[in-house]
Amino acid sequence: MVDARLPETDYSPLLRTDFTDDTAWQTLLDEIDDNWIAVMADPAHRGLSVQELVALVPDGSRYPVLVVADDRTFSAAERSLLLIDVRDEPGRTFRAAVPDAFQSVVGNLAIDNMSFDEYLDSDSVDDSGVYRLSDRHHQALASLQGKPRPSASPH
Repeated sequence: MVDARLPETDYSPLLRTDFTDDTAWQTLLDEIDDNWIAVMADPAHRGLSVQELVALVPDGSRYPVLVVADDRTFSAAERSLLLIDVRDEPGRTFRAAVPDAFQSVVGNLAIDNMSFDEYLDSDSVDDSGVYRLSDRHHQALASLQGKPRPSASPH
């Protein structure tokens, strides 16, 4: 296990724990906005478990969540990042779809606009544990950005 604590940052760390594909890592970084994260790609984090990662968080850290690019991030058909609660109940997890939901989740957690519990209780976390923005959320974002969004297709 890695003994060194993560450095204190104002933003949630994005930890790379899978180092099998540098191109996929760079693509991921290109897909996400890093306004709410501090990118850390230290090979010492390779393959660490959730519990081992939580143990690296400094006492009194300001960030609410660890963001992890793990083997599932790079091997699943849909790219998602693992989010680990480090504030309320350290070690709880869910995933956020990239790039779709990731930025919204990390930003809302960072400013305490939403809690980890609210995401876990959300209908937007599916059976595989991945959070995706709802169609209503997409429509609201499109409205804020002044872009029309096609309505959902009838079932």
